[in-house]
Amino acid sequence: MKKVPGVETVQVSLNKGEAVLKLKQGNSATVAQIRQVVVDTGFTPKDADIEIAGKLVERAGKAALAVSGTAVVYSLVDHRQAVGKVDQLWREARDRDVVLRGHLPETTTKGKAEEPRSLEVRGFEMKR
Repeated sequence: MKKVPGVETVQVSLNKGEAVLKLKQGNSATVAQIRQVVVDTGFTPKDADIEIAGKLVERAGKAALAVSGTAVVYSLVDHRQAVGKVDQLWREARDRDVVLRGHLPETTTKGKAEEPRSLEVRGFEMKR
């Protein structure tokens, strides 16, 4: 995974079946790129818990995150354990730069990793 530009550190636990990545600030790595490396090494990527920066924007009348340094835009939905978080985010941070904590579902089809379309929001902070 260190082959993906922007990856700073990788910790892999085969016993837990997980990898923890830290990306360099200002990176342009996408979830699809990282998941494709997992597929190419013979493993199956699963759901991901992430912390991600971008600008809160509106797409099709709903809150979305334009991810910093990429062309990726995620629609935002409440995580089941954080109901109302997207509405709060929209009220407090519309058109601002934010850091979101959330969950991305698995999006690998027939050996090809795809970029998730939505991010389940658990929490946020506004960037200064």
